Amino acid sequence: MSEEQKAEIEKMAEGIVDEKLKAHVGKALRYIGDPARHLIVANGIARARENGYEELALKLAKLAYKGSPEDPYFLLEMCSTLGRADEVVSEIKSFAERVDVDSLPQDQRERIMVTLAEAYKDAGDMPASTKVLEELQSELTRAVELLAEQYHEMGEPQKTIDLLYERIKYIGRLSETMSYWLAKSFETTGDYAQAVDILALFQDDVSVKPIYDKARKELGLVVEDEMGRLPFDHPQPEDQRADAEKDLTSLF
Repeated sequence: MSEEQKAEIEKMAEGIVDEKLKAHVGKALRYIGDPARHLIVANGIARARENGYEELALKLAKLAYKGSPEDPYFLLEMCSTLGRADEVVSEIKSFAERVDVDSLPQDQRERIMVTLAEAYKDAGDMPASTKVLEELQSELTRAVELLAEQYHEMGEPQKTIDLLYERIKYIGRLSETMSYWLAKSFETTGDYAQAVDILALFQDDVSVKPIYDKARKELGLVVEDEMGRLPFDHPQPEDQRADAEKDLTSLF
């Protein structure tokens, strides 16, 4: 470890106000080079980055990665703080020349490849990003979000619909980002009959209901109100009582 670099990081860490965070950074710096404690190092880097000390985190990550260039955790932490997408692509490619990425544990391999896909996307190489994600076939939320977005943006909204329909069937819900791209894809195709057909079983989920209801409206079909009633439903006694209590409360 470069003593000069270590001293520079120690000086930067003196400016950390949060004593708990400062302790985590101190541990990370102290344990660089100790394979048994590499997760402590990675945790210290992540905490520094997440709390706004990006420059410190980057220097710490580079120092750790320089000493252990085959450690995927240090690679990922460094990529999280690098400012340019092309640098991330270059670092991951270089790592893959030294390490058989396919031999890594699934969670590490998937995180590396999703990071690469996101970097390709940010660098403007959508085809390369999509290729990585299609070959990876990951169920990670971010992987599915990226692929759904890219299919739509590359003019293939039906692929987005098919991808996210499989996600709903498997998980039973969508992330906010997935819901956005599913809604956009139905708007692009205009096939609201398909939306009603495939989303009917999942309409009670909060991530699906707005898309399902919009599709019904577009087709001229009735939509339930906030209480789950159709326009022609008669209010039930408990509903009438709740409405009466609400009206009474409003008088005061």
